Parts: sequence; structure tokens; C-alpha cells
Amino acid sequence: MQNRRKTGNFYEAAVTDFLKKNKYKILKRNYFTKAGEVDIIGKDGEVITFIEVKAREAKSNINPFEAVDIYKQKKIINAAKSFLFKKNLFNSFIRFDVVGVIVDNGKIKKIEIIKDAFQDDT
Repeated sequence: MQNRRKTGNFYEAAVTDFLKKNKYKILKRNYFTKAGEVDIIGKDGEVITFIEVKAREAKSNINPFEAVDIYKQKKIINAAKSFLFKKNLFNSFIRFDVVGVIVDNGKIKKIEIIKDAFQDDT
């Protein structure tokens, strides 16, 4: 587990740099609650974004975006609600983004973002 967290931190740091280059302001990394976790919380303009990072090997048959299933989405949404409540940001515009990282032999080959990848339907 320790090695997975270290690897995850590496990809999240690379995505943080990617987001900053794309004019996001990073508010928080690795936001944990009992309800769930968000990898990165940022702002894209005036929109608060809750960002899930998924990395996959280039030779994998699994797309990183497919790894964010409905169960994972609900955990992210619950953590986002907790963040918004704690920060008193009830009237904020929010969005859920997913960033896919394609890796080949331990090196990042591609970083791609899907903005507004899913919504809170509750």
C-alpha cells in the first residue's frame, strides 16, 4: 500500500503541474473525509473543481477514465459536499473533472482531462 500511495502522489504532483499550466489554482490535494476522498481540489476561473486522477499503463486495455465508476463518483461527491460545507461555499459553481495519466515504462506519456466528467444527481 505504501508503494501505491507513493506512486499515486507522483502522478498527482504531475497532474497538479499540468493543471497549474492550464490556469487552475490548486486549493487542496488529497482531501480526506469519512465519506470519501478527492485527489485535487482546484479552481478553474470561478468554478471549484473536484478532480480525480487515474493512471494506467499505455499497454493496458483499461482506459483511466473507465476506472471512475458510479461508486467512486459517489465517494468524490460526498467528499466534495463535506469540503463545501466546511468552507461555507454553498453558492459556488462546482464541477467534477477526471484526469487520465497514460504511463509507459514508468514515464508519463500523456495527461488528458475530461471536464465535467460526471454530476451530482442528488
